[in-house]
Amino acid sequence: MALKPDASSHNDVSTPATPTNPETTTVTTTPIKMASVIATKPVVPLSPPLDALESHEHETLLEAQGGDDISADSTEASGVVTLSASNGDLLPTTVTPTHYDIHLRPDLVTGKVSGSVAIDAHINEATNRIVLHAKSITITRVVVYHCGTLLASVGGESVTYDNGELEMATIQMPHVLQPASVQVIITFMGVLCESMYGLYRCRYRDRKGEPSVMLVTQFQAKCARLVFPCWDEPAIKAEFTLTLSVPSNHTALSNMPVVQETEEFSGGLKTVYFARSPKMSTYLLAIVSGELDYIEATTLTGEIIPNSHPPQRAAVPCRVYTAAADIDKVQFSLDTAVQVLELLVDMFGCAYPLPKLDLVAVPELEAGGMENWGLVLFRTVRLFITSQTSLWIRQKAVYVIAHELSHQWFGNLVTMAWWDDLWLNEGFATWIGIHITDLMYPEWRRWDHFAIEDRQSALSADSLRSSHPVQVTIKGSADIDQVFDSITYYKGCSLIRMLSAHLGTDAFMAGVRAYLNAHAFASATTSDLWAALEAASGQPVAALMHSWTTQVGYPVVSVDADFESGSLRLTQNRFLHSGSVAPDEDRVLWWVPLGMVSSECAQPVPAVLHDRSGSFEIPGSSRATWIKLNHNNAGLYRVRYSRDALRRLAASASVLRTADAVGILNDAVALAISGHVPTSAVLDMVAAFQARPPEFVVWQILGAFLESLHQTWADRSPPALREHIRALARALFAPQAAALGWAHRPDDSPLVARLRAISIPRAAWAGDALVIAQALAHFERFYAAPAEPKPFHHDFTASVFEIAVRCGPVANHARVRDMYEHSARWQLSEDHRMAALGAMACSCDPDCMWQTLDYALSDQVLPQDLNIVMGFMVTADHRSKHVLWRWFKLNYQLLVARLGEASALLGHVVSTVVADFASPEMADDVEMWFADKHTAAFDRTLPQSLEFIRVRAAWFERDQDDVRQWFDDAYAASDRVM
Repeated sequence: MALKPDASSHNDVSTPATPTNPETTTVTTTPIKMASVIATKPVVPLSPPLDALESHEHETLLEAQGGDDISADSTEASGVVTLSASNGDLLPTTVTPTHYDIHLRPDLVTGKVSGSVAIDAHINEATNRIVLHAKSITITRVVVYHCGTLLASVGGESVTYDNGELEMATIQMPHVLQPASVQVIITFMGVLCESMYGLYRCRYRDRKGEPSVMLVTQFQAKCARLVFPCWDEPAIKAEFTLTLSVPSNHTALSNMPVVQETEEFSGGLKTVYFARSPKMSTYLLAIVSGELDYIEATTLTGEIIPNSHPPQRAAVPCRVYTAAADIDKVQFSLDTAVQVLELLVDMFGCAYPLPKLDLVAVPELEAGGMENWGLVLFRTVRLFITSQTSLWIRQKAVYVIAHELSHQWFGNLVTMAWWDDLWLNEGFATWIGIHITDLMYPEWRRWDHFAIEDRQSALSADSLRSSHPVQVTIKGSADIDQVFDSITYYKGCSLIRMLSAHLGTDAFMAGVRAYLNAHAFASATTSDLWAALEAASGQPVAALMHSWTTQVGYPVVSVDADFESGSLRLTQNRFLHSGSVAPDEDRVLWWVPLGMVSSECAQPVPAVLHDRSGSFEIPGSSRATWIKLNHNNAGLYRVRYSRDALRRLAASASVLRTADAVGILNDAVALAISGHVPTSAVLDMVAAFQARPPEFVVWQILGAFLESLHQTWADRSPPALREHIRALARALFAPQAAALGWAHRPDDSPLVARLRAISIPRAAWAGDALVIAQALAHFERFYAAPAEPKPFHHDFTASVFEIAVRCGPVANHARVRDMYEHSARWQLSEDHRMAALGAMACSCDPDCMWQTLDYALSDQVLPQDLNIVMGFMVTADHRSKHVLWRWFKLNYQLLVARLGEASALLGHVVSTVVADFASPEMADDVEMWFADKHTAAFDRTLPQSLEFIRVRAAWFERDQDDVRQWFDDAYAASDRVM
C-alpha cells in the first residue's frame, strides 16, 4: 500500500499559534477571553516582545536515574509510543504534543535567538505542571488555551530547569489542568551554539567569495531542546510548522517547501514560512540558511497518480544546494541521489513520503551525513565529486548518499521508539546503502570491501569485554551519542545481511515492506521488525535472532574435520580478543548459519549449528580435499580450523573465491591476536596467499596485517626485527607497484585501480627506494607547476603528499600546508585538500609534528577535521603516537573547549590518540591520566581503547619469540623475504 500523510499536512499554512478549535472537552477552570488574534497571515505572534535575556546554561552532568527497561504501548489520545517510566531520563507522559508551530529569529551577529512555539497538545492526566526538554534556552512566558479560552498564564519565574543530564524544564501551572486538548504558547530566548549541535553558525564563502556564516542545525540525537522547548524523544512524534526570520539575501531551507516569503521593513531580514510537515521526531527537524545555489532534477517517486494507465508516480523535485562557487562540483551527487531515490521506491514499494528532497553540502557538520527528513545534510567531501576525485571517495559518496536517503523510510517514516533500538535505523541503512551501491556499481564489489573494513571493525569491537549488545541499554542521556558506533552500524548491518541471506532477499524485503506499512508515521521496536519478517517468511525470526541482538559478543566456531570419513565436528564458543573466556562469559548459544562449501561443492549447504557442538557431513563427503565455512562471509562469527584443515585451505589458496579468501585471512589474523593460533601461522599464510592472482581486498588484508604487526612490535623490538617486517612488506608490494605502475590503463577494472592505489603507498611505507624516488619527483613537479596537468593520476594524490612529507625534505611539510590553505591554486578536489591536511601529520621530524598539532587547533582547521590529523599521526611512525600523547595531555583543555565536553567528536579523538599503544605501561599511563577527568562523553570509548591496548600488549608478550623465530628461519633458509 502506498503511504502518505493526510493531504492537508502538506498544504496547511494557517497559523497554529492562533488557538485552534479541537474537540470540546470539559474543563473546570474559569474561562478568560483571549485577546485579539491575527489569522490572515501564517505568523506566530511574539507577545509580549521578547527581551534580550541571557541564556540559561546547564553546567553539570548527573548520573542517569532509574532502570533501563523500556516497553512500548500505543497511547490512543496522542498517537505516540509510551515508554516505561522506569527509565528516569524519559519525560512524563501527562502532556504530549501533536503539532509545533515554531518561529525563530536568530541574530548572526550577537549569536542570540528569540523565538516562540505554539504547541497543540493533549493533557492525558490531570496535572499542575508541564515538563518538557529545554537546554541553554530561557523561557520567558507560557500561556495555555483551550478552544480559544485562556486557561493559564505564567512568566519565566514559574519555570525551573534541571541542571544535570536530564535537560528538562518544569513549567509550574497556577492550578491543576484537567485532561483536554490544549494549545501551549511559549516565548523564549536562546543562543546560537558554539559546537556543531543545535542551531549553529557554519563558516563558508558567500557569493562574493568572502568569508561568511550560514545557519545549520544538527538535532540528532537530543539537540532540538537547544533551540526550542519540546518533547525531544524519538517516539514522541508531532507535526511541525516553521517560520524563520533570516537575512534577506539568504536561501532558507527546512524539511518542507517554502510557501511564502515576506520582506521585513527594517534590518535587512525576511520572514520565511514553510509548509506543515507530517508526523516526525524532533531530531529530524532541520534548518539551513545561507547564500546558496542549487541544481535540480525530477524523480518519479511520489504517489501513484490516480487513473494513470499504466500506473505512474507523481514527480518529486530533487535538489543539491551548495555555495555558489562550488555548484559545478555536485552534479555527480545529484545524479546519484535521483538514481538511489528511484531504487528505494521500487525496493520499499512505497512512495517517497515528502513533496521535495534537498541535499545540502555543509562545510562544518559533526557527522558525514544527517538524514533530516526532506533536507539531508552532508559534509562537502561527500557531495563534491569531480573528475579529480579519487575512486575510493567516489565509492564512499555513493554509499553515504544511499545510506542517508534510505533513512527517509527506515528511520524517518518509521522511527525506533528509543535509542536502545538505534540499530534499527543505522544497521538497516548501512545494509541498504551497501546493497544499493552494489546494485548500481557491481564492478566495485562493495560487499567484499565491507568484509575487510566495516565488518572487521564490528567484529574487533565486539570481541572486547567492554562491548555492548546491538539492542543496547542506554545508561543515561549522555550515553546516547556513544552508541553511534561500529556495533550499531556494522554489527547491525552484518546481522541484517546474515538474516536476509538466510531468509532470501525476496522474503526479507517483503517483511520490510510490511513493517513500513504497519508503522508508517509512528515508532517501532526490534520486536515489530521480527514480527513482520516472521509473517513474510514463515520462519521463527525472533527466536533465531534473540541472542544476536540482546547479548554482547559473537562465537568462534572450531572445526575438527576428518577428511577420510567425510565427517565434521563443530563447536561454538564466545570469541574474545584476549583469548581467555571464563565459564560465566561463555553461556550464550547463538544460531549459527554455517554456509559450508568444499572442493566438491561450490554451493553453500544450508546447515545450522544451534547447540554448543554438532556433527555434520563434509559437503562432498570423503572426496573433499578442503572445507570452508561461512560462505561469502554472510555470518557474523569467526572460524577456527584445525591445523590440517587450515593447511589444506592454504594449499588451495589459488582456487578459493575472493570472499572465502578474505574470510580465512581475517579470521586467521584475529585468532593470532587472541592467541588461538601462533602469529607464525599467519605469516605462513601470507606466502601461501601471495600465490593467488593479485586482488585488492586480499592484498589490503595482507598489508594491514603487516602494518599492525609492525605497530605492535615497534616500541619493544630491536630495529632489526622491525626492518624484517618492513622487508616482508617490501617483498610483497614493491613488485606489485612496479608491475602496475603509476598510470591507469583504459582496460583497468576499479579493483585493479584500487590495488594500484594501495600497492604504491605500502611499498613506500616498507622503504622501497624506487617508489619513494618516483613519488618525490612527482610531488616536486606538481608543486612547482600548479597550472600544469597533474603528473600523476588523482588516485595517487594522497599517497604522493604523504610520501613527500614522510620521506622528503622537511620543506615539504610547509609545502603541503600551502596546498591545504590554497587548494584552488593546485585545483585540488575536496578529498585531496583533506589529504594535504593529513599529510602534514606524516612528518618524522618532532618539531614538524608539534607544529602540525598546534595548527590543528587553529581556525585553519575545522573541528570536524581535527581527527584527520590525529589519525595520520598515529600511523605515520612508531614514535609519533608518543609525541601525540604528550601534546594531547598538555592541550586537553583546549581540545575540550574546541570540540565540546559532551561532543561525540571528543570521544573519537580520545580513541584515536590512545588506542594504538601496545604495552601494559601505556595502558596504565592512559588509565591513570583520565582518572580525574570528566569522561561522560566517552565512558564507553575509553574502556574499549584501554582493552585494545592490553590485548595488543598480550599479543606481543605471547608471540614475540614466535615472530622472531619465524623471521630468523626465513632468512636462514632462503632469501624469500629480501
